[in-house]
Amino acid sequence: MKKTLLVLLALTVTVAFSQVNVTFRANTSTVQGVTDSSDVTAGGPGLTGVDLRGEVQEYTSGAVWTPAADPMTSVGGDYWELTVTFPAATVGTDKQYKFGYNILNQDGTVTSNWEGTPNRILTVPAADTVLDVEYVNSETGPFTDDADSLDVYFRVNMATNTDFNPETQQVHMAGSLEGWSHSIVMNREGTSSYYNYHWRGAAVADAPVAVEWKYTLGDWSGTHESIDNRMATIVQDTTIQWVYYNDVLPKPFAASDTLSALTFTTDVSTAIAEDGFEQGDTLIVKWGYGGTQQSVRTDTLTAGFGTVYSVTIPNVGVDLASDGMFYQYYRIKNAAEFREIFYNFAYQGSDVALAERRLHDLAGAADGAPFTINDNVVSNVSPRRMPKFRNANMICAGCGDDNTIQWTYVLDLRPAYYQVMKGSTLNDIQGDINISSVDQINTLGVFMNGPATVDQVQTEAWTTWGGTLAQTEYKQMYDDGATDFDQTAGDTLYSNTYIYQSNKTTLGQEFKFGIGGGDNEGGYGNNHIENLTSSISNTTIFSVWGSIDPIFYDAWDYDTNSPNLDVELTEGVPNQFKLGDNYPNPFNPTTTVAFSLPIGVDVTLNVYNLLGEKIATIYNRYAQPGNYTATWNGLDSQGNKVPSGTYLFELDAGQYFHQVKKMTLMK
Repeated sequence: MKKTLLVLLALTVTVAFSQVNVTFRANTSTVQGVTDSSDVTAGGPGLTGVDLRGEVQEYTSGAVWTPAADPMTSVGGDYWELTVTFPAATVGTDKQYKFGYNILNQDGTVTSNWEGTPNRILTVPAADTVLDVEYVNSETGPFTDDADSLDVYFRVNMATNTDFNPETQQVHMAGSLEGWSHSIVMNREGTSSYYNYHWRGAAVADAPVAVEWKYTLGDWSGTHESIDNRMATIVQDTTIQWVYYNDVLPKPFAASDTLSALTFTTDVSTAIAEDGFEQGDTLIVKWGYGGTQQSVRTDTLTAGFGTVYSVTIPNVGVDLASDGMFYQYYRIKNAAEFREIFYNFAYQGSDVALAERRLHDLAGAADGAPFTINDNVVSNVSPRRMPKFRNANMICAGCGDDNTIQWTYVLDLRPAYYQVMKGSTLNDIQGDINISSVDQINTLGVFMNGPATVDQVQTEAWTTWGGTLAQTEYKQMYDDGATDFDQTAGDTLYSNTYIYQSNKTTLGQEFKFGIGGGDNEGGYGNNHIENLTSSISNTTIFSVWGSIDPIFYDAWDYDTNSPNLDVELTEGVPNQFKLGDNYPNPFNPTTTVAFSLPIGVDVTLNVYNLLGEKIATIYNRYAQPGNYTATWNGLDSQGNKVPSGTYLFELDAGQYFHQVKKMTLMK
């Protein structure tokens, strides 16, 4: 009997120490649009706001790296929690994980996202542990803690207020936190519909502090929210869950037409060539953003001939009178999801997320008929270009800390020169370093910013734009033929070199350039993302200034990487394709060509010699319907003057139109 008791006691002790509880805590104030409800619209998709993904899922759902399998619980405001029980055998081991988050779009749809940051690592502790709050998709929170005062972060989304004009109106806060004077001016988050305010109006010793407030458009009279006062009791530093102004939710999508079948077809050969896709990867398409469906839908494409993938979905409800179909391709590898690298250069709206989606205008689609969306153009700028994907693999997984690799970044700065010579100003979107002359470019120099600038020595990713960046020596690029492996002095090819720890650096790198340190290369949130070659056979990354904003930089052709002469759109929409005669003819040194496009199409205007050799490309990109004039200045694609003689100019609009005419250069 005593022997039995001893066995039971020993068993009890073993059970008591056989597992460890770890509570993960997440905060979503650093991303836009995360919901705090399981059903954000009437009949909505019922998605939870935040979920835990990664190797830690082995001890919860068992579905490792699977989105939405392990939802976190909202515990108020922007805060989420989930407790995971680890076996004793895992103590001291490292487990990788990420947070996933579901976004409420401005059209009422909800989409699932992965953090864009490197994998987080948990070393399983020996005792029950509540982890520090981690900020989703960021290493830091929206404000710096102050030990003496309470830090409170407020946010409001103005997207559903149709009377609000961000160009002429400002969003304010009025409440007990400032005596109801509506004097608080909120800060717009980039070009989005979100506005925020960081309040430090009470001492920590005074907590708890009860506050009431409303959001308002400037003057209090008649412009404030009509709902009851918003209220919160502040007991510590916190962030308040974002809300829509006046609590007006987006309107759900309503189909007015039905396509008998919708087919997505694309080619992944570019992604394969750039180490962003490989055999065994799965390709999916998420479609229905921008109000095209009630919720964003997901379908898997099937590999067909060669590198072509496609999927057909029957009976799709659409609104053919709308802007079209917003969608995006994703790569699935080892159960992890990677969004394509894509920016809609033509997007004019205020939704930053939609600017990173594809849009097909559904031109030619008809109620009850099938429709195909084809993305197979080899181009850096066409809206129908092939998808590219960021390579999230480490340079050398499993290597030690002393294993390093050196990469040189080379920037072709010529588009900046050509654009300012055309008369444009390169505006600093976060400061006042606006570039309007060649002398400024030569004097101020160019600097590189972003996570790619973090090497084994430097740890700061996004340096503050402006003077701070311009004074950060290791982020300066050189064109002196000597520093940082620059090859030739004065050739407008600028270089910079970084040394990475191979086991801590992914092959896909993100960065952006700025003349004089200003954020003057392109639009807000649009950055270069390039894959370092996995073979390590070429340690140079080549980038072209302004390729992230090619519509603005219309003096440059980013497919041929050569100057792009003026192409002007005139009034009217023609009813047929047409290539006019050049004028004057003969000419010296420039001539003008007119052409007409009745539909939007990828179009190329080339110049050939009589041997059929292409010597220049005047225009090569997608063009809207309209009448155009283009000018050729008698230079070849290398910038050299061509000799007198007869030349051929060609308008090529693919399957729609092709014509060749002659012109004569006489010196």
